[in-house]
Amino acid sequence: MQQQTTTSTDSPTPQLENHSDSESNLHTSTDSPTPDVNVGKTSTDILRDVILWKRKSFTVAALLAATAIWLALEVYGLTFITLFSWIAMFLIVSTFLWGNIHMLLGKEPLDMSRMYISDESVVEAGIKFRESVENSLRFLFNVSTKREWFVFAGTVASLGLLSVVGSYLDLLTLLYIGIVMGLTVPVVYVKYEDRIKDLGQRARVRCHIYNSAATERCRMYYSSIAERVEKMKSKLQQKKKKKNE
Repeated sequence: MQQQTTTSTDSPTPQLENHSDSESNLHTSTDSPTPDVNVGKTSTDILRDVILWKRKSFTVAALLAATAIWLALEVYGLTFITLFSWIAMFLIVSTFLWGNIHMLLGKEPLDMSRMYISDESVVEAGIKFRESVENSLRFLFNVSTKREWFVFAGTVASLGLLSVVGSYLDLLTLLYIGIVMGLTVPVVYVKYEDRIKDLGQRARVRCHIYNSAATERCRMYYSSIAERVEKMKSKLQQKKKKKNE
């Protein structure tokens, strides 16, 4: 009887150990794919984080790089090939020195396994490019075919303003201004979104009021001109009748 009791008390322990092992395996299996999801999310949202100043170091580095390139090409008169060669030489020398310093200090070599372009990123880039082309074509057809006068007038006015500004500035300066505006305007819009929407709504209401007033005046002028033309026609017809009589 004692042997039976000992066996009965000792028997659940391996089952519990196996159960705990299975739970640990389940935890490891469920926890393993989470880094890949986080990596995918961060890789797709880097540009948005840079534009919205969520990664201030990258945004400041982009502004400084754009400013340095514009100064080197526009102010100091360097050519693009010369500047590109200097930047490439600086990167190669810096990576060479960094790798040799790591080896001299006895540290592990740099892990270059993560520096690759995954298939998912290429597919996402292709999808985004296709969506941007489709949206631009839809916008073009909406402006050209549908009767959206405000969108049509805004598009034509913006293109005219761009042509006027482009006559005074070169392409490099326009690209630099576009980069600076792209890194500043979205942040200001997100910060003051409610105020900007309120001002835009007020501007739309005023534009509709002015448009309705202008159309009413045009209709009044058209009706008055039509009445005058009819009166002139009736007078001419009366004169012809009198002459015939």
